[in-house]
Amino acid sequence: MVEGAATGPLSRPSTYPTGQSAEGLRRSVCLYTRSESPSGMGRHMLDLVEGLTGRMDVTVMCRTGPRARWLFEEAAALGARTVALPSPHDPTYQRVIRGFLSAHRLDVFHGHAGWGWEDPDGLRLARVAGVPAVVITHHLPFLLSKQAKAEKLVENTSFAHWRIAVSDGLRDTYIARGVREEHFVTVPNGVRSRQRPPGRAAARAALDLRPEDLVVLSTGRLIHMKGQRYLIEAAALLKPAWPNLQVVILGEGELRQELEGLAAERGLTGSVHLPGHRGDARMLLDAADVFALPSRAEGMPLALIEAMEAGLPVVATRVIGSTEVVTEGEAGLLVPAQDAERLAAALAELLDDGEKRARYGAAGRTRYLRDYTVEAMVTRTQAVYDLALDPCS
Repeated sequence: MVEGAATGPLSRPSTYPTGQSAEGLRRSVCLYTRSESPSGMGRHMLDLVEGLTGRMDVTVMCRTGPRARWLFEEAAALGARTVALPSPHDPTYQRVIRGFLSAHRLDVFHGHAGWGWEDPDGLRLARVAGVPAVVITHHLPFLLSKQAKAEKLVENTSFAHWRIAVSDGLRDTYIARGVREEHFVTVPNGVRSRQRPPGRAAARAALDLRPEDLVVLSTGRLIHMKGQRYLIEAAALLKPAWPNLQVVILGEGELRQELEGLAAERGLTGSVHLPGHRGDARMLLDAADVFALPSRAEGMPLALIEAMEAGLPVVATRVIGSTEVVTEGEAGLLVPAQDAERLAAALAELLDDGEKRARYGAAGRTRYLRDYTVEAMVTRTQAVYDLALDPCS
């Protein structure tokens, strides 16, 4: 990790002031993703935009389809230059990237990738154009199982001078597949503090929940990776002992109908709620007694960090990223992935003990302030830029 994280500081400071090039010019950075649905990765990029604007000239290069336009528009609203990318299958895709690189002086080209099949064009073209520092942040673990695809990913991303992982466990998955350890550091995700959270009563009113309900809340896209079906199965096990239990799953995705059907099949209509995507999801955390994240895989889950910022006790699965955010028995509990019975048991432990919930929630808030603020994430990322631009590194 970079300075302030568990594995110690980056090894060498920059030879010139942060935010300024060796020639005394204001530095410039392009944040790039080809993802058609950037989700949490997009939020991470926007936090970098906000944190770096004022220190550097910032460009965001991304797609503008229905699931990515929000990133393009919000980056522009924050003052970043924006470059719209067509589909990677469009013959003009590389031309757009090359045109920007030839027309603008860049110090840093910073690509952001989720799953391993993100294409290499941005990194490769930036390297060919002679951008001094080409950086890639990996947001999800290396999960490719086919050897040919795995080798291609290592080759494609080798165009980066430096790599960033959002968790140590994620970094280890790349090293295990042949990526070199040097110039590969961990910068944990960070989130902003909420401004004027509404409080328990208002948040519950917004979700039509009663003051006496016991509320387990989860946020995330409704996809297989997030494992929400196991939370519904756990709710079915808990409901007989806690008739006032309410489970709220905020988010939208391809599994909505399947999850609604499962809840009905388990007799949980009226007890499991799927309100869809809510722009105020972080504010609605105040409605919860416990936050649950039953994911099958993660990189460094923003949802957990947001819950800890809100002072909630958490129950999460033992997957990469979550195990680094949650210290077992301190801020929350960890259970095996895809195990509804163990998930139910952990939730029951917290639902049954208000004092423990309060203690875990306070510990999580302290940990957030120490390790996972967006200010720390931006500072650590800029430290990587400094090293990548340091001729001695």
